[in-house]
Amino acid sequence: MMTSTGILYQEYSKLHYGRMLWKYPDFRERLLRHWTDPRHPHAERFQEWRHEVERILESPKGSDEELDRELRQRGLSLRVVVKEIPSVFGDFF
Repeated sequence: MMTSTGILYQEYSKLHYGRMLWKYPDFRERLLRHWTDPRHPHAERFQEWRHEVERILESPKGSDEELDRELRQRGLSLRVVVKEIPSVFGDFF
């Protein structure tokens, strides 16, 4: 199943939970430390996408369609950016 923006529900969970954690400054800092840690397998890629990922994590829940339209004007989509939210690996989080 997909959301109205074409995001699979399994992928959308990264956005949903990411937004929930992003609201708390201590968790936001912890995520950023984790995602930029050289041990993280996607640290380098996250640096390329950091601005867009942070932007969607800061966006309110009801803004997905508007955000998707804005991203599409720049040749991206919400689906593309959601895929760039790095995973969290428990062994060094």
